[in-house]
Amino acid sequence: MSISDVLAQYDRIREQNKIEENRRRREVYKKVPELQEIHKQKNALQLKRITQALSGESMDEKDIMALREKANTLLKSAGFDIHYLDPVFTCEVCRDTGVKQDSSHCECFKKRVLEDKLQAAKLTDSSVSFEQFDIDVFDDTPMASGKSQKDRMEKIKKYSEKYADNFPGNGHILILTGSAGLGKTYISKCIMRRVIERGYTAAFYTAYRLFSLFHRDRLSEAVDLSPIFSVPLLIIDDIGTEPMTRNVTIEYFFDLINERAAANLHTIIVTNLALHEIKERYGERIHSRLMDKRESQIVIFEGRDVRY
Repeated sequence: MSISDVLAQYDRIREQNKIEENRRRREVYKKVPELQEIHKQKNALQLKRITQALSGESMDEKDIMALREKANTLLKSAGFDIHYLDPVFTCEVCRDTGVKQDSSHCECFKKRVLEDKLQAAKLTDSSVSFEQFDIDVFDDTPMASGKSQKDRMEKIKKYSEKYADNFPGNGHILILTGSAGLGKTYISKCIMRRVIERGYTAAFYTAYRLFSLFHRDRLSEAVDLSPIFSVPLLIIDDIGTEPMTRNVTIEYFFDLINERAAANLHTIIVTNLALHEIKERYGERIHSRLMDKRESQIVIFEGRDVRY
């Protein structure tokens, strides 16, 4: 969603609040008809005061104050709050414009933009975050290395948080590899959420969905691949599960990795494949590119499937 789309949301909010203001006014006038005449008198006096101010005349506010006090008394006696007929704002700080008095964007505007990004990234589940990461689901029994799966995941979590907090100051490629059910996808989405919360744009694709788009492009269908090649952070989940299609899988995958690295963009690859299996499946060129220590970091997940 573009900034203009977010601003259009504010237009709709103001329109809805104006409808609510009018509804309240009709409700009050029906119950206290005298208030309508008082408000007419007060508005006429305020208009007169504006005219006097423009002509340099002094202004006496006593009559306006008297009408305001009378209106408040009538409102209270009818069971209404004295502010019931005030303008209605969803955000009092920016008055539903998205911009504060100092011309900076309001927090509600930033929150709305963030929510749109999270929605686009399919990260609306608040349980997917480093803050909600439950380390206790992992086994604390020592493995062959002498460290437990829980120890390993604590280390991976710290590394991943540092990666997200340091973004984009990392290598161009991060590979999360290991057996199924070890938390690789969850960690990648935690990184993605943190990166988005820090104001960057990110996208998440399963390998199947991504290579389906590549296949359609190969068939000359109208497919816009530009976001995949231009988004600051791209996460590709389940690499190795996509169908191997001639003139598509290896060729498009290599171009994607190459062009994104050349453009100084960042890619996270999530896979159940072992490192040697990546070479067997995609060939020497892709394996060499992914294993380049100058560009890539590799995080290996170990242990038992926590989904069972």
